[in-house]
Amino acid sequence: MLQYFAEAFKSLLTVQGIIFVVAGSLAGVILGAIPGLGSSTLIVVLLPIAYKMEPAMCMALFISIVIGGMSGGCIGSILLGIPGTSSSLTTVWDGYEFTKQGDPVRPLSVAVMASFLGTLPSVILAVFTCKAIAAWAVNLYFWEYAALCYCAILMVVGLSKGNLAKGLFGAGLAIFIASIGSDPLDASGRFILFNIIDFRNGINLISLMLGLFAGKIIMLEYARGEKAKKVDVKVGRFKWPGKDLKENFAGFIRSWIIGLVIGFMPGLGGPVASIMAYSTENMLAKDKSKWGKGEIMGVLSGETAKNSAIGGALIPLIALGIPGDASCVQFIQALQQKNIQPSPLLIQTNPEIVYTLFTAALLSAIIIVLYETIGMPTFPALLKIPYHYLYSIVIMLALTGAYMAQRNFFSLIVMLVSCCLAILFDIFGVSSLPFLMAFILSPMLENNVRKAVATSPGFKGFFTRPISCVFIVVGTLVLLYGFIAPAIKKGRKSKNDAAREQAAEIND
Repeated sequence: MLQYFAEAFKSLLTVQGIIFVVAGSLAGVILGAIPGLGSSTLIVVLLPIAYKMEPAMCMALFISIVIGGMSGGCIGSILLGIPGTSSSLTTVWDGYEFTKQGDPVRPLSVAVMASFLGTLPSVILAVFTCKAIAAWAVNLYFWEYAALCYCAILMVVGLSKGNLAKGLFGAGLAIFIASIGSDPLDASGRFILFNIIDFRNGINLISLMLGLFAGKIIMLEYARGEKAKKVDVKVGRFKWPGKDLKENFAGFIRSWIIGLVIGFMPGLGGPVASIMAYSTENMLAKDKSKWGKGEIMGVLSGETAKNSAIGGALIPLIALGIPGDASCVQFIQALQQKNIQPSPLLIQTNPEIVYTLFTAALLSAIIIVLYETIGMPTFPALLKIPYHYLYSIVIMLALTGAYMAQRNFFSLIVMLVSCCLAILFDIFGVSSLPFLMAFILSPMLENNVRKAVATSPGFKGFFTRPISCVFIVVGTLVLLYGFIAPAIKKGRKSKNDAAREQAAEIND
């Protein structure tokens, strides 16, 4: 392990490596701070360019952007009252209250250190656990891999926010779209719509993601005609939040653990981790009167959890080849462009990629905390960047990237159609995450199910093998929980309302 880390440091301490890590980290912070963009947009736009890059350097650039974006999200939340990223939603509730009270430095200082202390230990933990989990996962066969994919898809659907039926619809639509093209076993055509020969190559994931992320953001922002909120706040220098960290140390540890666990669960990531941590600390708080009105633990919990989820999400990505969150899907696509299939064998066959990613993550966390502590007075300037310049650049890069993905105009059409689909998802409240996760996992699910059935006729093997049976049961239970939980909550609410009405009648 030390040998691989030494080689990774050596490659990253070159001019190219330093530029990738530093530029990626700062670009992530900037886009994370600006509401509506985020690091995912930049990574999607860079995916076509990644085809010409070395895989290890590509992973270093991408993880730096992700960590920068996750950390920078607190800037817009605290200074504007608008979350820079969906993961920073909870930071708005208490962080912006400090800004309105004339003290933005305190929540910013806490958020910066919480981001750093959330990221660094979780990545270090991922370094030591990935190899052990991958060594165990190497012994899995077709049945276990198929069941794992089934479990991952249903967990994303069952635990995602919103209407469960809409999540199932998104996942089902993704499985259908992923089936378009040539059969992986006998190369026969499937769902070749309108007999267009381009469908034989399938739907390209890069073009699809460019429409789902970059295209949708630009179209919706221009359609809404919303102007950027002016930033008139002056931010002073960073102040060490030692007192706040000491007084809330137990809450910090709880939030870090929650973020790590949620990050490990496929498809959940930072947004769910921050909300879970915030809700937990709010529930455990002795004095709830300050929550939502300027409680520093509200900032600390959410920022810690969403950043510790980064390390948690890396574990299934590297050890199992399963994306831990939406950004990990883009990591998988970048590797697949180089004919590198993420799997438990990745850490054995391509250790230079894995350890370069880990090393870049650690360096990026340090670079970001140095910039954010030293350059805190520059935060308002990040929010004054003209949106029309940024959006014009993004849409040009997105169109160019879609064409480069397959070097034909069909990929441009795919991008535009997926952009329209993403807008419809937004209108009807369908989450794009179940769709995206199902799209990336369905080929693996199909291949392993067919190989398992061919090896041992029928589906009996899925239930006689303990590990695959556990995955299937867990996935099914999570899905059932998604159906049952709203009914239980509704029943409790109606009982409480009835009790209140009864009490009111007695008092009268």
